[in-house]
Amino acid sequence: MTRYLTPSKLCVLWLIDLYLAGHTALSARLSVLSFIAARVHVAGAHNANDIDQLTEALTGGASDLLEPLQQWPSDVPGRNVYDMLLQRLWRLDGLDSLHVLFDQLSERITALAASDKPRTGLSRASPLGQYIRRCCVEFTRLQFADSQALWSAFVTYRAPTYDTWAHRNPVDAAAALAEGDVLSAGLESPARHGLAQPTNTAEAYLSTDDTDTLLTFSIHQLQKLGTRLPDSVKGKLQLWMRDQWDSGVQSLQHFLAFFEHWKAGQYTMALESLHRYFDYSLVAKSGSDNMRVYYQYALLHLSVLHADFDCWEESVEAMDECIATARENQDTACLNFALSWLLYLREAKPANHYSPFGTVSGLGGAGGGEQDEIVFLKAKAKETKHWSLLSSTLLDESKLDMYRSGMTARALEHIAQSAYLNMQHDLRTLMPVANLFGGASLDRLGQAHLAVRMYEDVDATHGKQSPITDRVRASCRLAYGAAQAGQYAASLRMLGDLASSARGVLKLEQRITGFTFLAQLTRSLRQGDLRAADHYFAQLLPLRSFGDPEMDFEVGLLEIDLLLQRQEPERALKSVNAHIRRLKGIASADIAHRLHFLVLKARIFALSGQPTKCFSIALRAASTARRHTLIPVLLEALAVLAAILNDLFEFGAAREICESALPWIYETRQVKLLAQAFVTLAEAHVGAAGHACTQGSGEQAQHMRLAEAQVERSREVYAGLEDRSGMLECLIMRTQLARWRKDDASVAQADALYMQLLADSPETDTGISGH
Repeated sequence: MTRYLTPSKLCVLWLIDLYLAGHTALSARLSVLSFIAARVHVAGAHNANDIDQLTEALTGGASDLLEPLQQWPSDVPGRNVYDMLLQRLWRLDGLDSLHVLFDQLSERITALAASDKPRTGLSRASPLGQYIRRCCVEFTRLQFADSQALWSAFVTYRAPTYDTWAHRNPVDAAAALAEGDVLSAGLESPARHGLAQPTNTAEAYLSTDDTDTLLTFSIHQLQKLGTRLPDSVKGKLQLWMRDQWDSGVQSLQHFLAFFEHWKAGQYTMALESLHRYFDYSLVAKSGSDNMRVYYQYALLHLSVLHADFDCWEESVEAMDECIATARENQDTACLNFALSWLLYLREAKPANHYSPFGTVSGLGGAGGGEQDEIVFLKAKAKETKHWSLLSSTLLDESKLDMYRSGMTARALEHIAQSAYLNMQHDLRTLMPVANLFGGASLDRLGQAHLAVRMYEDVDATHGKQSPITDRVRASCRLAYGAAQAGQYAASLRMLGDLASSARGVLKLEQRITGFTFLAQLTRSLRQGDLRAADHYFAQLLPLRSFGDPEMDFEVGLLEIDLLLQRQEPERALKSVNAHIRRLKGIASADIAHRLHFLVLKARIFALSGQPTKCFSIALRAASTARRHTLIPVLLEALAVLAAILNDLFEFGAAREICESALPWIYETRQVKLLAQAFVTLAEAHVGAAGHACTQGSGEQAQHMRLAEAQVERSREVYAGLEDRSGMLECLIMRTQLARWRKDDASVAQADALYMQLLADSPETDTGISGH
């Protein structure tokens, strides 16, 4: 493998010489220059997700490289730039022609540098000038055997273009046939120019510099996007680096292995690769200053690795040492990032955190509160113009406002500021996470349709340029929202498609698996299949140990639903109380989660026939949710409160609450809550007809007709959710209302539907038939 020069670089040099000689049309000069710039800086011309395209660009043949030039005309009528370049390439008749090429390019730069008068040409300091100078230096360093190998590789590299050149230059091709011993220069006959296929693999077209570019680009992909390398790219990199013993390449190789093992969930192997990366870095860089720089960044990665595997104490210790080293070396960028991570560690596991530095803001002489720490980090980010730190700190502040203080409007303001910084400074990796925070805040405000658009925007707008973690989180929320709305097939299909993109990343695979089980458990509970629900719940239990608050919350809700369907309200109440106590003990817990469990506690008391005991609980939860603008929790509390008022014979108040809450429920897209609200409203109308109306009056008949209409609407919603329990309850109410009207046909129809649902139920002995 050569050090720098490859056949593709020789083709680019000839194209530069063609451009400098003015053999391109005026209309195409800018396009050709852009093409040259993309080849000179090949890594900068590809996005972080285009690792396969970058590999193809570095290892592809001459046809792949030069064919785009066919679209641009040259200064010769009837000829494009591709024709002119092929004509030049096939004039090369031996190794001495390469010396002529480099001499011509060197003269162009030298002539311009020696001239005192301003003139057009190529400056030594320009990007093209630097590229040519390096190629000339690398060519002079080549030994004769290496130069000969480079020429042989070039002859093989240009061979696939022989047919095109011979078709457009028949005179030159005939001359080549007549003087084959001159033009072949390593090939037995000129005819083999068109027939020969590359005898070597891609290593003949790749240099050590290209390997370093691919390796650095791959590390950038792993570090920024959180994904893993494709197997084909990883295999090629391992093959190309096998015979390289340069310590710098060895260092990057182990750094690449560190990210690969980390995402694969191989904790021990990741630690070993990180230690080897640090050791080889010390060998590659001499001097204590370089050693310290590598040391502090190795500690930073070590702390992140420990945190990802829930080793919180080890993570804090590594981060403390990283902060101390960064302060000693006055590395502001590393220090600010480490302080931001220290704040995250304190929020994630406050009980396990003990740092000799105290709090983050304590390092700068500020107070000890979390708000003061965020102010400190924002000031430092603005001072050093570290915009990514400022954007992430604003998102941390919005999270603090949402979860702790309950100020969703203020949180949205910080999210908008972060999004503005992301667009202003092109912080593409932070744009998706800002969408996730924005969607979560809109969900809390009851704007479900806007939240869905925010989640969809992560993949539709940012696509593969966004970190895969953010894409998986957004897609999981969309899929679980579809399952909540009764679209189970679409939800599972979405999660199945997502699994292929996250294959090999253990944490993300576990998250996708968890949400798949959540969607299946939701469907099983609504269909009354308790045997399947027990199975899916058993599969979800190990996932609760991963410390994901979102997953743990959803599993807790479904566990209580499962206990209620098993007719075990005592165990359900104990589980709710346990969740409330645990959330009270966690300072970083979401206030919406605690209020949600309070509403569930009130619902359990109401189902147990104790309305007076749960009225104050539901009222307190509704009041707190209204104060913090938690619209979904407020609506659930109002639905429970209306059901309690029905049990307390306050039918007018229950009807007013339901009628005022229904438009909001439609906006929040809580489909099951909508069905429950219709049932509660029907019960309120029936209660009003029986207690507030004269027997046989028109007002009583009107209330009963309204009740029957609400029951039917509820049954339709339950049917869309495939909720058998809800449909059976609605059919029972429909039967009773039809008997009140003495409509035997409607009674028979409702009974038939009821018996059909019972026959189709997976388990008829689980208490469902007792509705």
